[in-house]
Amino acid sequence: MNRRSGWLGISGVLAALLGCSDISAPLRDDLYEWRLFVPAAVGSGTDTLSFHWPRSALPVRVWVEDTVGLPADFDRAITVWKSVYLYREFDARRVSDSVGADVIVRGSGLPASQFSRIRLHSALRPECSGATDLDISDDHTEFRTPVRIFIAPLASPEDPGLSQCLALTSIHELGHAIGIFRHSPNATDIMFANPVVDLPSAFDRGTAEVLYHVPPTLRLVRP
Repeated sequence: MNRRSGWLGISGVLAALLGCSDISAPLRDDLYEWRLFVPAAVGSGTDTLSFHWPRSALPVRVWVEDTVGLPADFDRAITVWKSVYLYREFDARRVSDSVGADVIVRGSGLPASQFSRIRLHSALRPECSGATDLDISDDHTEFRTPVRIFIAPLASPEDPGLSQCLALTSIHELGHAIGIFRHSPNATDIMFANPVVDLPSAFDRGTAEVLYHVPPTLRLVRP
């Protein structure tokens, strides 16, 4: 498929999406709902939250705590999500300093969620668990960095299932950070609430591609 025909196909999908006002309405057969519905305060912004990293903010800077093999897992997770995009709509790199990072990843447990943040719980496997905190302004107009990802090992290092759990949970949580705010209803997708697959499915890929071609409702704000 050449570039022109591929773009025409995406354009047709976008026209259908932009003409759809009901968040729960079906979008198309090869993706799922990625936007997050959060009731807005009276007189404030939209109740439908959608975000993707603008090109001016790429590459997204990701700092990862050096524990339980997470740096290598997130190097792989970044490579996996970058491979979804044909035209480099998303890019990221791991940085050595947490100061100024857009995404901060820690592997030492899940602290209490801070006020004004939206926590996306996921990966509730017996070997590990994960969560992603999104800092959204009260009027639902700003997406504030850093995004904070927490991955908690629950099994002993000798458990053969721990490394697999950490690897797939890293991909899952980074999926939230790139803009997939909802969990997939399909157990065969990496963005299922309790993922069991190792890589994004066709549904994950279709969702990730489309969300980067739909205008976001949240504006990126860096400190």
